[in-house]
Amino acid sequence: MRIKNSFWGFLSRTADASTVQIERIRLAMLNALDTHCNNTHTAVDGAIRFAGDMETLWYLRPDLLQAIASCRDQHTANGILRDITTLFKGHFAMANTSRFGSL
Repeated sequence: MRIKNSFWGFLSRTADASTVQIERIRLAMLNALDTHCNNTHTAVDGAIRFAGDMETLWYLRPDLLQAIASCRDQHTANGILRDITTLFKGHFAMANTSRFGSL
């Protein structure tokens, strides 16, 4: 019984940690969009807000990059995306091979 309880406890802690990281990433993406685009990209904003998992947020990065580049410049957008990509490392396998992680 004790092993079972500790196993389920471990799983719930893992799920909680993942949920916290998803929300950190979501908040970083929304803050970047709000800071650099002044509410001009509502479709990207909505997609980020309603993304249900880390994978969806991962695949919204190019949309975020394009939105910020259109409001500012490509260099600024690349820097922001590099910072956001680092939030995925250790939590999402594809983050380790992203070209934005090495810019």
